[in-house]
Amino acid sequence: MNMLALEFDSSEGGKKQTLTLHGVGQKSVRVDMWSETPLDDQITMDGALCGVIFYAMRHCRKLKVNGQLSERFFRNIAQYQEAWHCHFPKLYQPVEIEPTKILPSADPVFREVGKSSIQAFSGGIDSMFTLLRGRSACSVESSIGHHCGLIVHGFDVPASNQSDFAKLRKRVEKITDLANVELKVLRTSVRDTLKSDWNHSHGAALACVLQLQSRGARLGMIPSSDPYNYVSFVPHAWGSSPATDHLLSGDEMEIIHDGAGFSRPRKVAYLAEHFGDGLRLAQFCWQGKDRAANCGQCDKCIQTLLALRV
Repeated sequence: MNMLALEFDSSEGGKKQTLTLHGVGQKSVRVDMWSETPLDDQITMDGALCGVIFYAMRHCRKLKVNGQLSERFFRNIAQYQEAWHCHFPKLYQPVEIEPTKILPSADPVFREVGKSSIQAFSGGIDSMFTLLRGRSACSVESSIGHHCGLIVHGFDVPASNQSDFAKLRKRVEKITDLANVELKVLRTSVRDTLKSDWNHSHGAALACVLQLQSRGARLGMIPSSDPYNYVSFVPHAWGSSPATDHLLSGDEMEIIHDGAGFSRPRKVAYLAEHFGDGLRLAQFCWQGKDRAANCGQCDKCIQTLLALRV
């Protein structure tokens, strides 16, 4: 397919947001997102484009965006595409992006963006580490003010699995309550609908849902998976990385890849010392049958167990 067109729509008092991809002579692809609290209208479609960029790199050569993009994001997304084309030249091809308008970085409208920060929060070691550091004096976002977490139904737990997500949410809420941090909840069909390689696209999907909060938050935090010294030598590309996450930033929200200066054992040690009650509630397994519990048998569970013993 040579060209797709991206549209963005908000309804139900700002609680429902829809991304729609139209192709000439093709059936439209629609991605829905539901928030429990109303969301403000977005200045740009930076976040919307993050949600569909991997689909676009596989299915079209030109993407018309029926809305405006920020100048910073427009530059960054070109570099982001080049990075993934470099990783997988046969799978991902850079797409020409044609927005209705490019909003200059110096536009006064960006001064109205909130001064808070928001992070992706799954309840695991990495996200808990970022949550705790977000409340410490040494972190970059401590100067921003209000900090909150965002858990997404439809990423680790399929959108169709209501029971496991309900159990996971109760577990995660205990952690954020202990930290005295607000938890926001978003449900989306993006992973099920676009069906990209999740190992590749999850970073962009995280940036997408974080940027839906951009009118109230200046910073969007993606907790690191691996430390810098591992990322430098890893034999495969991972969807969330300090090498590429920052390229999902725009003038409306800056995306920060947080915590890559710490290995997993060091994160566990930090949490054990500063947040032991929360650490006991950590949920980091994604391979078990029960998506709200740790199976105790997969690689991630064993690695965490060994770090705890150390």
